[in-house]
Amino acid sequence: MANYLYGIKSVKYGAVVATGSGFAMPASGDMSAWAYTVQGSLTISEDESTTTEFFVEEVSTPVHSIVTDPGKLSVTWRAYDMTPALIAVMKGGTAATGTGVDYYYGPETVAAIEMSLQVTTTNDIVFEIPRASCLARFDSVLGRENLLEMEVKATALAPETSGTGATDQAPYRFKIPTT
Repeated sequence: MANYLYGIKSVKYGAVVATGSGFAMPASGDMSAWAYTVQGSLTISEDESTTTEFFVEEVSTPVHSIVTDPGKLSVTWRAYDMTPALIAVMKGGTAATGTGVDYYYGPETVAAIEMSLQVTTTNDIVFEIPRASCLARFDSVLGRENLLEMEVKATALAPETSGTGATDQAPYRFKIPTT
């Protein structure tokens, strides 16, 4: 039976888990739901790898090829919800509450925020990134027929583990139900 990934049930985030070995994600109770995703905005994209070919004088085709730079995996999505606490999670800065008003203060300096990410599809396939570098920005037209959007781009990083097994250093995984 084929496995297809479609739709977005949820996007969740949590603190990066450092571990001695093994693929480490925060416990499900330690993950928080992110805002609803703007329809059609979530993309999972892997850059094309860079290769180097080696040539000799006697033939015109390469005699050997190696991957010199593997393509990075990124997840990009957008949200309409401008709750200051949600903005601060992905963008940095400070969320504060006053009398009858909430504030968001932008960060003095822009820096990527590292966190674990979990995207669950409509058919319950779970895509996990144990350590992602997240950058957020406001990007949209604001008007009578438009809502302000915040875009988040997350790049999968090597996990914080000292393990040496094939799965210990995996930058991401899918969990596909078998029942």
